[in-house]
Amino acid sequence: MNEKRFQENEENRLSISTPTKDDPTLVYCPKCRSKAVVTLHNDEARLSCPSCGHNQAKLAEQRTFYWGAENSTDSYFGANLWLQTDCAGASLWAFNSRHLEYLEDFVSAKHRQRNPDSDTWMNSSLASRLPKWLKVAKNREKILKAIEILKNKI
Repeated sequence: MNEKRFQENEENRLSISTPTKDDPTLVYCPKCRSKAVVTLHNDEARLSCPSCGHNQAKLAEQRTFYWGAENSTDSYFGANLWLQTDCAGASLWAFNSRHLEYLEDFVSAKHRQRNPDSDTWMNSSLASRLPKWLKVAKNREKILKAIEILKNKI
């Protein structure tokens, strides 16, 4: 029997929330509520909406995190995340496809292994910061269904 394993990696809250050219943060456009993207260009963060043409820019070093907030937002513009849905009495959300893939790998694994010899082991790894409802086995099927819904929004 081949049971899926999750091996903790170097991913943390800062790295998973940093958009890349190939994997931008997906947000709701603050003007038209269509899907918009947040990307980084050198030292500048940019929010752009292909639907209405709305654009914003600011220095990339100006980030604010609201990890415990009721409504999940990106860390540059405070725009609501595109990838979010209700799940198991909570809100399941992701910044981008890489974050969604990480959550899917974590939740679907029957065995999860931490890296106690790694610098990220203490309490800064992404896996260590996930909420309890996302870690318990009884929610696995609900969460995986919600992840499929979010994948279809990409």
